Amino acid sequence: MTEKRKGSSIDAPSRVLGDKTFAAITAVEGLKLGSASKKRLLALKEKKLTPAQKRAEVLRAYVQHKGR
Repeated sequence: MTEKRKGSSIDAPSRVLGDKTFAAITAVEGLKLGSASKKRLLALKEKKLTPAQKRAEVLRAYVQHKGR
């Protein structure tokens, strides 16, 4: 059974982080986006894709990169 947080309409396990939150967390972890990743994310924003489409694009880029 999925619990919901008080005042939230989103199931707790399905939270999505915004760009600024994600950047803050990765900075604490010492991670930085490469230039190719930054360009890809900007392009995805401009295309105004759904979250599922964005995930598919990122996964496709990662799979293509690993296959080289």
